[in-house]
Order: sequence, then C-alpha cells, then structure tokens
Amino acid sequence: MKAVFIDYDPLYGYNPEIQREICEKNGIEYVAVNCKTEDEIIEACKDADAVLDIFLQITPRVIESLDHCKVLVRFGIGYNEIDVEAATKKGIFVCNIPDYCIEEVATHAVALILAISRKIEYYHELARQGQWYPAKGYTMHRLSTQTVGFIGFGNIARKAAHYMSAFGCRLIAYDPFLDKEVFAANNAEGMDLDSLLAQADIISLHAPLFDDTYHIINKETIKKMKDGAMVVNTSRGPLICEDDLLEAIQSGKLAAAGLDVTEFEPITEPNYRLFSSDRIVVTPHAAFLTAESRIELTQKVALTACNILNRVFDDSTVRRIVNRKALSDKITR
Repeated sequence: MKAVFIDYDPLYGYNPEIQREICEKNGIEYVAVNCKTEDEIIEACKDADAVLDIFLQITPRVIESLDHCKVLVRFGIGYNEIDVEAATKKGIFVCNIPDYCIEEVATHAVALILAISRKIEYYHELARQGQWYPAKGYTMHRLSTQTVGFIGFGNIARKAAHYMSAFGCRLIAYDPFLDKEVFAANNAEGMDLDSLLAQADIISLHAPLFDDTYHIINKETIKKMKDGAMVVNTSRGPLICEDDLLEAIQSGKLAAAGLDVTEFEPITEPNYRLFSSDRIVVTPHAAFLTAESRIELTQKVALTACNILNRVFDDSTVRRIVNRKALSDKITR
C-alpha cells in the first residue's frame, strides 16, 4: 500500500518524516511530492492507496483517475478542496481532521475581537504616523456591555465563547444542526440567524463552507445587523462577500472587521481592496498555526490514512470520515 502527500512544501512547515515513520510502522510506503497541476496529481497518485492534501483542488477528473485510492485526507478541518460527491461515487473515503487546532483558532478569533474592539491596529498606524489622538476613529465600548454572536457553534466557537465569557459578554449563537442543550451547556443563547444578526455587537464566523453558507454575510444580512457592529472570520473566506463588507465599513454601517481568511487566497497584491480601509485587520490564514498544532495535524493525517488502509475503524477515525453515512457499508469495526 502507498500514501502520497501531494503538496509537500517546506514553507508550509509540515515535517514529512513524521508521516513517513507512522506510515512505515503500519506497512505503508510513503511519498511526499509537490504537485502544481491536475496532471501532476494524476501522475503522482496513479498507484496511490491514500492521498494526503493541504491546498490543492481534488477535482472530479483527478478522482476519476484514482483507481487504487481508498482514502483522501485533508490537512485541516475544512474540506472544500475535495469534491466529496465525486469521491463518494468512486467509493473513496474523504477525511478531515476536525479535532485539532481548536485552541489555536479560538484564541485567534478572540485576538481579532480584541484587536478591533480596542482599535489596536488602527491606533498603531496613527501612532506610527505621529498622530497621538486616542479619540479618533469609531467608538469603542466596554466588552462587558457587548453581545457576541457566533454563526456556527462547533468546538472552536464553543472554546472562543468560553474565552469571551471571561470578559462578561453576553453570548448568543446560531447553528441549525445543534440541540438547544448544547447552547445552554456553553452559556450561550441559541437563536435563529436573523435574531442573531439583529442582536449581536460582534459577530464571529465559525461555519463550514457549503452552498448555503457561501456569502452568508452579504448586503442583505448586513442590513439586518446593528449599526456599528463588527465581524470576525476565522473560518472560510467565502462566507463573506468582500465587496459588501467593504462597502458597509466605508459607509459606517459596520465599525470594523477582523479577517484571518479572505474570499480569494493568497493575497499577494499590496493594494488589495481590503487594505483600503484602516478598520479591517487581515492576518494570512494563520489562526491554526502553532508548533504544537502543526505536529498534531501531521500525525493525525498520517494515522487516519493508515487506519483506513488497515481497516481500523476506531471512534476517532470514523469521526474524521466526512462521507461516512454514504459509505457506511464499507465501515466495519
């Protein structure tokens, strides 16, 4: 059996030797390559039983060529890089790693909330320009008076809610897939999306990217928000229509935004549209990153691939299978 890591790049900071050791201990050959195109993926994976992917798009054409593949594993929580429907039709398990970097992303979300609530980046630029005017810019509010709304209330959002509770904030959340007891157990009030938009002073996005969450923050939903509300996104960039967000900030409808993810990544233009506003803080999709989370992710990706190839369907492996319901007949304990 063979596992292929298709977009290994030292710049990502993942150590392939960690994965090689895990795979070889499980009787699986391991290869790390740095593909750039569909054709390169197809060539590298023609005899692969497992494909490990960070950012490359695993398209229907690629999947159709995977005659030996049993599992596709995405480095991370999101998995929109993989065409799950095509993989399922081919009988290939699609896995993500939903149980890593929870603390890191929650911390980053809170850091962005604090940064825009206290105008940290805004003040830094003023001071750098020799402008010592603390009252300049949008109005700040005591955090204990603020309502923080979470769109999506999974593990990361719940951890962020726990952190924000220390500031005395009121916590509200929208997640159509959760029972009301989950909200109550995390000191948050569960509600529908329109109610959250109307009540939240700060909105933090923690939803996956699906058809019904694409541009969930847009001109129409922004109209439903409080004047002067703030938005933070550490989830997926396309949850926000950037044109509508920028227009709302420039008009004063929204006070500020903190974005670790953007609609089009990576941003390589110094004059990218989001940088036209000094009330938008952008970080380069770095919320997940610590030395600890990188090692954890590298290990869990390899272990997940090895378990599936060796037919070890323990609880942690099954939870990482995105299309487990559709392929339930292939899962044997």
